[in-house]
Amino acid sequence: MTYQVDAPRTRDRVVSFLNEIGIESRFEVGATGFVEGCRIDQGALAIDPNCRVSSLLHEAGHLAITPSCFRALMDGNLYAGQREMLEIVERITAHPDEPLYRAAIQYSDPEATAWAWSAGVALGLPDVEIIRDDEYENDGAAIRLSLQVRMYVGIHGLAHAGFCAIRARDGVQAWPKLNFWTQ
Repeated sequence: MTYQVDAPRTRDRVVSFLNEIGIESRFEVGATGFVEGCRIDQGALAIDPNCRVSSLLHEAGHLAITPSCFRALMDGNLYAGQREMLEIVERITAHPDEPLYRAAIQYSDPEATAWAWSAGVALGLPDVEIIRDDEYENDGAAIRLSLQVRMYVGIHGLAHAGFCAIRARDGVQAWPKLNFWTQ
């Protein structure tokens, strides 16, 4: 395997956090999916013990931003699960401003990235462990900088989904703090 090994204690802390917030996470030697070392498996995470913490946080972000009633649809190919989720929402929801509709349409890679950053910050992880330079087609450092200065598009998606606000107001936390961890 080619991925860099992070400290096992840090990975264990992240897995514990994910299980505490309702994202089922388990260790499975050899687990791999879209990212090396981590597989989304019917709404849960299968994690190789050597998985990068950054990969784990990002894949968890995908599940966290998925409305819980649709999380089990997320299995391997997230595009298929997302497509099915959007078809269901379209059938049962009349207006785009309804909470379920808004939550479902804010499901994309930038929101998962912004969520992963928030989780990493809350866990006190170093910035370079949350997003590594060689990730995101070697744009990890640039994305990390965008997140640090709060200029990353996924932050706005999280705010529209109700996770946070762009600026603190009326009791709503400002990003990177989140009002809740899962949709």
